[in-house]
Amino acid sequence: MASPEDLDPVLADLAQRIRAALVAAGLPEADAALERPRDPDHGDWATAVALRLAKPARQAPRQISQALIDHLDVPDAVVSFDIAGPGFVNFRLAPAYWADLVRNVIDRGESYGRRTRPDDQRERINVEFVSANPTGPLHAGAGRWAATGDALAALLEADGHDVDREYYVNDAGEQVRRFGESLLLTFRGRSLGEQHYQGDYIGEVVEQLRSDHGDDFFTTVIDATVLPGGEVETIHAPEGALDGTDSALAQQVGAAGIEQMRAWIQATLHAMGVDYDTWFSERQLHDSGEVEQAIARIRELGHVYAADGATFVRTTDFGDDKDRVVLRSDGRPTYFAADCAYLFDKWERGYTRLYYLLGADHHGYVGRLHAAAQCLGIPADRVEIRIGQMVNLLRGGEPVKMSKRAGMFITLDEVISEVGVDVARYHFLRQGLDTTVEFDLDVVTQQSMENPVYYVQYAHARIASLLRAADDSGFDHGLPDDVDGALLTHPAELELLRRIAAMPEAVSEAAEGRATQRLARHAEELAGSFHRFYAECRVLVDDVALGRSRYWLATAAKQVLGNELALLRVSAPERM
Repeated sequence: MASPEDLDPVLADLAQRIRAALVAAGLPEADAALERPRDPDHGDWATAVALRLAKPARQAPRQISQALIDHLDVPDAVVSFDIAGPGFVNFRLAPAYWADLVRNVIDRGESYGRRTRPDDQRERINVEFVSANPTGPLHAGAGRWAATGDALAALLEADGHDVDREYYVNDAGEQVRRFGESLLLTFRGRSLGEQHYQGDYIGEVVEQLRSDHGDDFFTTVIDATVLPGGEVETIHAPEGALDGTDSALAQQVGAAGIEQMRAWIQATLHAMGVDYDTWFSERQLHDSGEVEQAIARIRELGHVYAADGATFVRTTDFGDDKDRVVLRSDGRPTYFAADCAYLFDKWERGYTRLYYLLGADHHGYVGRLHAAAQCLGIPADRVEIRIGQMVNLLRGGEPVKMSKRAGMFITLDEVISEVGVDVARYHFLRQGLDTTVEFDLDVVTQQSMENPVYYVQYAHARIASLLRAADDSGFDHGLPDDVDGALLTHPAELELLRRIAAMPEAVSEAAEGRATQRLARHAEELAGSFHRFYAECRVLVDDVALGRSRYWLATAAKQVLGNELALLRVSAPERM
């Protein structure tokens, strides 16, 4: 986890001086481990290094603290320091530090809060999320994985890493034939069995394919290839040559139908504000021979054995609960074989971290994927798997009834249409992945200060309105260089400054902890600090120097709120 001194050069300087003072005092060298006191009256930063050194130095903590400050050459950015409690050393930052902070935010603009890492600390991360089967529309719960995966990717980018977003398209196997059979039977007006895909959307896919390719596509196609972009190249047979449930025809129609569903899923996710760098086809793994190559790799590393006519991988050697079959007795590869091939494909593409965001029904994948990675020669710690809990969709506290379109669930399209993208994204992001989300359609759309997304967006819009009013009135706001930190002494001003200063830490903590809720909560805290500042500190005052300082403080707060909302991929309105 990044320390505050990794993100702020002033704190880095202070931490280095503390280490030097310890050595000068004849004490063991130790990291300062600066932290913010819970009570701002105790200062802006504190170190508990004396408490940690008490045992090895065989001295009382307050004695160590006194020796520390006796030898400490504090930087100009520190205005005072003292010993508190059992041996904490508290530091207060000078007014010039706060003025520099405001100027730094305004100067850096959208890049404030973003970290630049040296090459040896920067990872190339593949973030795979959603990856729902393209045999139906996305359900409402998929919105959580979409929002979370996308925001985590943005946070990792802000934390200095190179990140690609990826969707794994399950367009191979038995489900393709079953999907095609569902489409063929629907086209012919026949009843669907329990094994088929249900819902009005099946008819929508049929109508789209009829529009694109004509009715003959469902009756006379004997070969069809889905080309890049979704176009289908077909070879026809004489009229009536095939029966509507013929397996080969079902496979052909299913492939085209799945590509159509994939395109609709892509459109839904785009409407959610999520765009992927890569849509990876499972079928590509089989067609390219990568599945066989992955099995050969595992065999080469000595983790394969035969039993009962099938080929197994000895995944229990790496903590899996049972060995996994990669080749059935008839020689056909299993889904686990495709998982192995996909893992190895990602690794071969040069990613240094493979991140999977999976739903609560995928707990069994954690052990097997880590074991598969090690069987392929990929370090287990390079494969990171996070499991998220489900979403309960409510209206007025009662479960929402099933969707007419999907048949079994409410679609993400329906949720977006009713509550909007910003509301959906923010409410998914402000709760940890280990928490079940209670998403009440009536509650999340309320435009009140009790609604977190409204609370944060309204703070941004309120600052924009304040700045417009200042500009329209001809208020003399001067330039950022005119900010005088010595004038920003009101408790509401200092609280707002501290919130602004904490934003880079919130970004880093959210990224490294894979916890979008940490940034959302900081945005809410920052919004609260501004609302208090707005209520207690007039900006458009006759005192020119004070007015200018407050104007640019408000401007900096607006920039930081906008940056945080941008990382959460939620809009920052100028008017509400």
